[in-house]
Amino acid sequence: MPPLHKILLFTTTLASLLSFSIAGDTCRDYDNNCRDWITVNPRACESTEYIKTSCLKSCGQCGSVDPKYDLRRLSQELTPIGFLVGKWRSEHGGKAIFPTIPKFTFGEEIEISIPDDAMQSAHALNYTAFAWSINDKDELHSEYGYISVKPNTKEVALTTVMNNGFVTVEEGPVNGNQIRFRLKDIGRISFSRDLPVHDLVREWTLLDRSTLQARLNMETLTHGMQEHTFIRYNKIEP
Repeated sequence: MPPLHKILLFTTTLASLLSFSIAGDTCRDYDNNCRDWITVNPRACESTEYIKTSCLKSCGQCGSVDPKYDLRRLSQELTPIGFLVGKWRSEHGGKAIFPTIPKFTFGEEIEISIPDDAMQSAHALNYTAFAWSINDKDELHSEYGYISVKPNTKEVALTTVMNNGFVTVEEGPVNGNQIRFRLKDIGRISFSRDLPVHDLVREWTLLDRSTLQARLNMETLTHGMQEHTFIRYNKIEP
């Protein structure tokens, strides 16, 4: 018969492994409304028993959440766009069309995150996007910017700087889990090779808690408003 201390060590190790396995399988959100509830009220995990027991992941009970994705840190004025927070990726699901270019598919990853608490300027979410060709993974397009909400409204603004030499200001309403931006202003470096853009409409729609759809319509100097890109991303973080 094995010594008692070996039996106790084996029992303790087995219990730890079982506990880890169970936690990994069950530590998740059991209600699709969890992110919305915590976006609106970051203290809901402490004040509402149902949310505490049903929203384990959103309440931070599944291990530490990267602060830039932690909705409990979201400022009150940004709650209408809290559904965008996360990292979203499509390996090769993007479609690009326009009369001046050949039709092609692409992959893209976007990140929409909460800034550091030390930021003292107007509240905004950080936004980055990186698109690549599906054959050789070369960079096709990148954007950097900010997403903000006009105080006491559901009017949203997106400002971007793009690697093709364009700077845009887009604004539009958030309606539930959809935002429809329209171009308000645009700047363009003098030696950009792309056609001048006259108008632009960008739509972001959360189809479900792990799928984000983006559609971009564009009007240029030579062609009227029409679809330019379409993509559906899967959430990869958090």
